[in-house]
Amino acid sequence: MSTSDWPSFLDNPQDIRNLYDQEPDLNSCDLFYFLTDERGTSITLGFETSYMPQHRHHEEEPPRANSFEFYLTFRDVRQVNIKGWNGPADKDITFTHDPKGNILATIESRETSVTFQATSLSLTTSRVSLTSRND
Repeated sequence: MSTSDWPSFLDNPQDIRNLYDQEPDLNSCDLFYFLTDERGTSITLGFETSYMPQHRHHEEEPPRANSFEFYLTFRDVRQVNIKGWNGPADKDITFTHDPKGNILATIESRETSVTFQATSLSLTTSRVSLTSRND
């Protein structure tokens, strides 16, 4: 399944669909945050995009917001395999289901290979902000 279908992997897909008519493609977002928490057996990925939500529900958002940040948390993570990490700018992110219904996540780029399994995925935090860009 392509990353364009990633909301279907969420425990509650409406969390992101309430914000977007068409959700951002994860491969086009900046993956700026990767946290492995062995105590809670979770992995949290943080993404940033300039593709702004069409339906904003954020209180106290900057009037000229140009950045949307969101965090996806995988729970009950197992079989983590990480080879290299160089903050993959050009990456390929794939989510699939195994026969038991577990989520299989893969993040690959030229110098990075990350794979793991999880039982659930949720959108844990999102916010808009005004970000300076050097484009």
